[in-house]
Amino acid sequence: MNRGWALAAAAAFVTAGPAAAQGQSAAHDLGGLWEAERFFFKVDNPPLTPAAQAMVDSYQDKMKSGQIIYTGWTSCRPGAANAMVMTMNTIAILQTADEITLLYEEPRMNRRIRLNATHPANVAPSYLGDSVGRWDGDTLVVDTIGYNGQFELDAFALPTSTRMHTIERFTPAPDGKRISIIITFDDPEFYSAPFSVERTWKASDKRHQFDYDCSENPREEEFSHTYFVKDLYRPTCIRHEGQGADLSKIICTKPEDEPGTQAPK
Repeated sequence: MNRGWALAAAAAFVTAGPAAAQGQSAAHDLGGLWEAERFFFKVDNPPLTPAAQAMVDSYQDKMKSGQIIYTGWTSCRPGAANAMVMTMNTIAILQTADEITLLYEEPRMNRRIRLNATHPANVAPSYLGDSVGRWDGDTLVVDTIGYNGQFELDAFALPTSTRMHTIERFTPAPDGKRISIIITFDDPEFYSAPFSVERTWKASDKRHQFDYDCSENPREEEFSHTYFVKDLYRPTCIRHEGQGADLSKIICTKPEDEPGTQAPK
C-alpha cells in the first residue's frame, strides 16, 4: 500500500467536509468523511438454515471452552460485507457523476460503485464483489454480487458464500450530517430468507484518515487456544520462540505444504 497516496487522497476530498457544511444540498451528494455512529460486532437473530446454525453453535461452543475464534475479519481480510456490519473508524467518500468510491480506514479497503451500470455477465469472485448503484429519490441503492465467501458477517462467524447478494440503501439526512443505511443480505447457501441490518454514519470532525496496517500475531504459543473457522485464515508465517540461548525463528509455509507443518487448530 502507498501510504502517501492514501493520506493525500483522503485529505484532498474530505478536508472541506460534507456538502451541507458548504451550504449545498445534501441530496445526491455523499462526499465527505464519515464514521459509524455506533460500533456493532454482532447480527442479532439472522434466519440461519439448520446446517448453518449448527456451524455457528459449534463456534459458540469453542468460545465457551476458552478458544479464540479466528475469522476472516480477525485475519486481516477486507470483506466488504462484514465492514457493512462492523464499520470501524472512518469512511471517506469520493463522488463523481459516474462512480462513488468508499475508502475504508479499517480495514484498509477501497470500494468502487459504478452508477447507472449493470453487472458484467461473468463476475470474478472477490472480497469486495461487483457493485452498481442508482439514485432512488434521495436514496442511493447499491446492488452487489460476486463475493468470494472468504469472510464472515460478524465477530461470531456468521458464514457467507459466493451466492451472497447485498442491497444497500444510503439515505443522507436533510442537514447532511448523517447517512442512514439499510443493508439487506440474501445468501440461500446459509440463510433461509433475506434479512436486513440498519446502521448510521455521522459526519466526522477528523481532518483526514490515518494509516492502518492489519497485522497477524503469528507467535506459536497463540495457537494453543485459537480455532480457525477456515484453514485459509491460518498465518503463512509462524514465529517460534527460542528456548534459553536458542535463537527464535520464523517458519513460513505454502498452501501446498503438508498440513502437519502448519499451526495446529
